[in-house]
Parts: sequence; structure tokens; C-alpha cells
Amino acid sequence: MKKKLKVGTRGSKLATTQTKQALVLFNQHFPEIELELVKIKTKGDHLANHSLLAIGGQGAFVRELEYQLREGKIDFAVHSLKDIPTRIHEELAIGCFLKRKSPTDAILFPEAGLSLDKLPQKAVVGTSSLRRKAQLLHARPDLDIQPIRGNIDTRIRKMNEGQYDAIVLALAGLERMGLEESVPHQELSPDTMLPAIGQGALAFECRKDNTEVRELLKKMNDEATAGAVAAERAFLGSLDGSCTFPVGAYAQKKGDVYELTGMIGSENGVIILKETQKDSDPQRLGKAVATTLIQQGAIQLIEECRNDQEKIIIH
Repeated sequence: MKKKLKVGTRGSKLATTQTKQALVLFNQHFPEIELELVKIKTKGDHLANHSLLAIGGQGAFVRELEYQLREGKIDFAVHSLKDIPTRIHEELAIGCFLKRKSPTDAILFPEAGLSLDKLPQKAVVGTSSLRRKAQLLHARPDLDIQPIRGNIDTRIRKMNEGQYDAIVLALAGLERMGLEESVPHQELSPDTMLPAIGQGALAFECRKDNTEVRELLKKMNDEATAGAVAAERAFLGSLDGSCTFPVGAYAQKKGDVYELTGMIGSENGVIILKETQKDSDPQRLGKAVATTLIQQGAIQLIEECRNDQEKIIIH
């Protein structure tokens, strides 16, 4: 009789699609194990029309899955790493990181032939990410950045209906849904827009005390991805630990060292602080880049952003 493991995933179309893709790899490693997919609706899915800040920030898409893990109702969960806070519950562990897909963002258009530079003056661009908003306005201060929520299909439909002149999504999500050929878009290089921490990477999370599952997942871990995202998460953790302010980072392995570029900015895009460093130790690298940005005024930017957000919530 085959051993059976229960795998938790968010119920959204993108989440279930990328989880199924990840489990193909699991099955290649462990064909003797049967997997049962358990779809779990998270707070972020229930409140799809609310801002990320209003529903509790970055962890809104993983808390329910983590609860089911701790209760033993699932054996491991598959997440987009960018949804996992830098500090996770003490009973849980990230068992492995799969090889990272495209880490960058893409700006999508209703018709071919457009680009960020070619968008008309005061074009309406949809994104609910402060990181994307800050960097878009830094590149094009004239743009009208408007919030947008919902799954990928919903956002593309809203754009095609004329509610937005363009929208910004993670390129990896577009590719995982098989839409990269059918939807006109431009990849935004990290020079123009640094991605979210861990963007493009999938993580398998399990209970710390489940040594059997941890041993399985360890065999699937991609070391280069693990090191790169460790640097990015150390960077974020040294600043604040959340993604509810304009912060981005991208690390990659270059030879024997990791190179990390970190960014923090003002929501209006007027101030963008960036720093690039290299180190063989990902944790040390992330902390060093954060320290440099703190010396340049990062904490003041975080406080200003937090104060602005509190005013919005109060009103």
C-alpha cells in the first residue's frame, strides 16, 4: 500500500496550478508516495477586494495553511515564498525551496506595441503593491497608480474592459498560468523594478517535528535558490520583517558568492534608496545591505509609510 501525504494549497487558480506543477517534481523524486491535494481558503482569498494592509499584511495568504499544518490536518504546504513572512511559527519550518522561476515583474497591456516608456501621459496603472507603485512613479512620475485586487484573470479582464491602461503582475505567475504568449507584456528588469522578496520561488513548509517529511523535502531543495532567498529574507527581516512598505530585493549566486541589491523608497517614488553588495554568506549579506540602507535613512522612510497607512486605516 502506497504511503499517502496531504498537501495544503490556497484555493486560487494560480496557487493550485503552481502547486500541481510543484507536485509533479515531488512525484518524480518519490513515485512511491501518493499525494492528496487539500485546498484551503485563506483570509487573503476571502477578502479579495480589500487592501493587503487592511487584511493583516503579508501573512494573510498563509496563516490558515499554517494552522492546518500545526493541527496535523496536512503534512506540508506549498506557498509562493513572497507570501511567507520572514518570521514563521516556531513549530514550523521551510523544508525546501524549488528552483526559482522568473523573479521579475511584468507590465501588461490591452494591446501589443506598448511599453512602460510608451504609455500615454497620466495613464492609469493597476497595482496594490507599494513596492511597485514607488518604482513605477520613480520611472514615470506622471502615471496614475490605482489599486487592484483579484486573481490574474480578474485583473486582466478589468484591464481589457478599460478600467486600467496597464497592470503589473509577477512574471512567474503569468508564466505558470501559460499566459505569457497571449497577453501583451513587457518584462521589467531589476534595474527598473526590484522584485518582492522571494518572488518567483516556491517553498514547501512543514512541521519542525515531522522528521520524515523534512528528510523527503531536503532532497528537493535547490541550493542556489535557497541561498539567494535567504539573503533577501535576511535583508527584509533586518529592516522590519513585513512587506507593507515599498521594499524590494533580488539576490543571485555569482560564482562562489551571492550578489544582493536591496531597495526601499517613498510611496510617491521621489526617494529610492538602493544598495548592492556581495558576500559568500547569504545571511550576513542581507543584514549588511539593510544596515547600509538604514544608514541612508531607511527607518525614516518606513516610519513615514507606516504613519500614512495608519491615517488611511483611521479614515
